[in-house]
Amino acid sequence: MTDSTDSPARTEINAALFCHYADTAFVTGALRDCLGAPFLITDDDTLLPQIPPERRCRFATLGLDALPVEPADAFHKARAQVSGLSGLDAILIDMSWALTAMMGVAAIETWGMVAEQVSSETGLPVVSIYNQDRLIEEQLQAALRAHQQFIAPSGLYENPYWMPRELLTASTLDEQLGFMLGRVVPDFAGQTFFRTFDKAAARGASPHWLDEDSATMGATGAHGRWQIHCLGQLRVYIDGHRAVDWRTEGGAPKKTKTLFAYLLNAGEKGAHADQIGELLWQDTGTEKTKRSRLHHTVAMLRKALDSQEAVLRNGDYYRLNVPRGSLIDVTTFEQLCRRGLSLARHGQEDLALSVYFEAERLYAGDLFEDLPREYLVTETEDWIMPRRTWLREMAMRLHFDLSKLLRRYRRHGEALKWALRAVAIDPTSEAANAETMRVFHAMGRTDAMHRQYRQYRTALADLGESKEGVEIRAVYDELCRSLDRLTPSQRKTKELVLR
Repeated sequence: MTDSTDSPARTEINAALFCHYADTAFVTGALRDCLGAPFLITDDDTLLPQIPPERRCRFATLGLDALPVEPADAFHKARAQVSGLSGLDAILIDMSWALTAMMGVAAIETWGMVAEQVSSETGLPVVSIYNQDRLIEEQLQAALRAHQQFIAPSGLYENPYWMPRELLTASTLDEQLGFMLGRVVPDFAGQTFFRTFDKAAARGASPHWLDEDSATMGATGAHGRWQIHCLGQLRVYIDGHRAVDWRTEGGAPKKTKTLFAYLLNAGEKGAHADQIGELLWQDTGTEKTKRSRLHHTVAMLRKALDSQEAVLRNGDYYRLNVPRGSLIDVTTFEQLCRRGLSLARHGQEDLALSVYFEAERLYAGDLFEDLPREYLVTETEDWIMPRRTWLREMAMRLHFDLSKLLRRYRRHGEALKWALRAVAIDPTSEAANAETMRVFHAMGRTDAMHRQYRQYRTALADLGESKEGVEIRAVYDELCRSLDRLTPSQRKTKELVLR
C-alpha cells in the first residue's frame, strides 16, 4: 500500500474507507494493495466475496455484536485472530456493527484507538470500511476523529483531524497544538511549541492551574461525556453508562429534572433566573424566595451531575455546561429520519428500512414525557410543546413510511403494526389513516378498511371537524372502486399494493 504523493510515509496505517457497498469497483480499487492475503471481519457474506471463509470472521468473534465495546477485550481478540494466520497483508473490518444510534459514535471512536494499537503491534494496515449509505452526520464526524488516514482508489491520504491515542488520553493542550502545527509545518515536527519549565505552572490567564482533564483538539475525549435521552423519559448517562440519579438528598427530583430540561432547551444563551422561577414556582412566594429556591435547586442539579461546572452562572443567567462531544438523541433521531427518507426516495429500500428501524428504536416516546404537566408552560412561555408536537409528527411520519416500505415487500403484518402506531400518535392524520386503509386493502380485510375510515371520521368529529380531508377521501374512493372490479373470492385473496 502506498501513500499519496503529498502524504508522508507512515509505519502505521489505521485508515477509513468511505464507500457505497454496491460500488464494488470503488471498493476493490481502494483496497487493491490489501486483497492479496487479507483478514476480513464482517457479518455480510456479499462484502468482498473473493476473500475465502478461512480469512473471514464474524463480529461476535471480536465481541463487536453488542455495545458498548470494551477496547482492551476487542484488541486482544483481534490480535488472537490474526496471530494464527501466516502471510497476512492487511486487516479489513466492516464498520456496520458500529452504525448504531447514540452508542455508535463512542464505538467508532473506541475502535479507532483499537485499530491504531493493532496496526502498531502487528505492523499490518487496518482499514475500517464504512457504508456511506448508512452513515449519519454524527457518525461521520466520529470517523474523522478516529482514523489516521483515508483510503480511496486514488491512494492513501493523511487525516488532518486525527491525533494519536497517547495525545488524546495523556497530554496537555500545548502538546496537542504542537502536534497539529507540526503536521502542517515540518519544521515544528517533534518539538514542544511552548517552552514549559514546569508542567504544574500556570499557563496564560487560566485560573485552572491543575486541570486533571486533558484538553483535546480536533477530538472529543469520551471522559465525562453525557448521553442525553430526551425522547420518552428524560435520562442522562455520564461516561456513556453511569445514569444520573435525580433523587439527591435534600432535593426535589421533579424540579431538578425539569431544570435540566429547561436549561438544555435554552442552549448556549441560557435562561434568566426570573424565567426559571416563574416556571418552577408559579404563583408561589416572593421573587426573593424564588431566587433562594432556585439557588438550592441549581446546587442539587450540580450534585446530581457530579460537577460544580455542570451549571454556569453569568449574572442573572444560568446555562447548562454540556461537555464537548456529548450526544442528544433528538439530534440523532432527526438525522436518521432524514437519512432514511433520502434512501427511500432513491430506491434503496433495504438500507432505508435498516435506518428507519434504528430511528424507531431511538424514539421512546414524547419529548420529556415524564416532566410534570404543570412545568410545561407558564403564563408567558410555551417552552416545550411546539418542539414536542413537531417530533411527534416526525415519529408518526417515520411509522407510516416504515409501513409503506414493508407493504412494498408484501410484509403486510409488519406494515400494519407500524401503520396502526402512526394512527395511535395522531388519530386524525390523513396520511396515517390512508396508509392503514391501504394495508387492510392489500391484506383483503375490507371490513377493517371501512372501519378504519369510520374511526378516522369519528376522531375528526371529536375535535369538532365535520368533513374529512380531500386526499384521504380520494384514497378511500380509489380503494372502494378497486374492490368493485373484483369477484368476492378475489377480494379475499388478491394483494393490491397501491403506492
